[in-house]
Amino acid sequence: MVFMNKRALALFLLFWTVYGATTNVRNGREYNLQQMGVDAIVVHHTFALGLSTLPILQPRGDVFSFGGRILAAKQPGQFVWGAIPYFVLHGVGISYEKDYDLSSSLVTWFSAGLFAAVALTLLDRMMGRYWGFSGQACLLATIATGFASFWFAYAGVAHHDVIAASLLVGGLYAIERRLAFVAGTLLGLVIFTSMLPALIVAAVGIYVLATLPFRTALWCGAGFLVGLLPLFAYNGYYFGSPLVPANLAGNFSDTFWSPGWRLAADHLDAYLCTGGISLWKYAPAEVLAFAGLFLLPRRLRWLLVGAVAVHLVYLISIPTLGGCEYGPRYLLPLLPLLAPGLAALFDFRPAARPWIGVLVAYGFLVSGVGALEGTMYCAPAKFALWPEMAEMRQMTPDQFPLRALGLLLPVVAFLLWRARLFTKPAGDVPL
Repeated sequence: MVFMNKRALALFLLFWTVYGATTNVRNGREYNLQQMGVDAIVVHHTFALGLSTLPILQPRGDVFSFGGRILAAKQPGQFVWGAIPYFVLHGVGISYEKDYDLSSSLVTWFSAGLFAAVALTLLDRMMGRYWGFSGQACLLATIATGFASFWFAYAGVAHHDVIAASLLVGGLYAIERRLAFVAGTLLGLVIFTSMLPALIVAAVGIYVLATLPFRTALWCGAGFLVGLLPLFAYNGYYFGSPLVPANLAGNFSDTFWSPGWRLAADHLDAYLCTGGISLWKYAPAEVLAFAGLFLLPRRLRWLLVGAVAVHLVYLISIPTLGGCEYGPRYLLPLLPLLAPGLAALFDFRPAARPWIGVLVAYGFLVSGVGALEGTMYCAPAKFALWPEMAEMRQMTPDQFPLRALGLLLPVVAFLLWRARLFTKPAGDVPL
């Protein structure tokens, strides 16, 4: 079990506590579609939207009409993951009708926040126990991903991309544990939750076929089909075919493959050069991490470089850059895949450590602003840091319904000290 050691428990509590304490009601209000789908499942027992009488749960963007229903132009998994905690919350009297801000914050914390914290804990353990990095390198790479990148900002949003990226990490961890059926199921659930990392899942599938015994790969494939069953059932019921996803049914073509040299050049500039959502501006340590991937052993290098490459090829071949966002949101699934590159630089290139430290500190500043102020920034051509910092002057404690979680941080700090993170490996540290 991942939590059967002090290090894992301390890291999990650190991430989950901070993500909860910084969950902003602005995200809950502005990403109302996510909460709308949750309410539809729990209260109205359907994925159809617009049935609530609450004004904030009325459909706005990213929806379409099909078969007499209003449906989200999203994969259904994100709503299911949020519906699980809301079913319990609703049962004990905490509902959107009574207190929308508190309910949406709790749904977010028990879905995206929880998934993101678990994924980072698995990532740290996987890098130490199975990929051979030092405890210090694993800690640096995990902290950089969780707090010094826009992962931090999106962990406070009940968002499909951060949940799907977390499931992807779980799938990789299960592969390393030789839990083939579990790995396949988690990878299938990635697609159930978001189509964005689909090519990354395909790259992982090729890796499984190329490196694992046939019997193991077969079990992984069987699990993958099981993970896809909820999506097939949803598509078949609402769109008439298990192979017709929401984007296709609603004719949302901005995420469809549309390659062109001009488009590719513009998107590369936006993501990796001078654009307003450039990775250099939001999480520069992750750019350095990509170079570190080439220091990894061949097996791991082929997997991670291949996954990063196919995802980037997809992103520069679709018309959209993601719309309103804090940072390059479409790069979010790559963040945990880049973490081993940062760990490799720390372990194998000591001269790079001061540079890594500076870039991580800068990334923490940028990402912390996004986490506190919100990610619905709709002028992506302009770097969001300065406008969002200016907006922070109007911030009030009431914007953070779960801020009392911050009182747990001294306990978490004590656990971190007890875990001796800087002296123990990231693998097994018995209680």
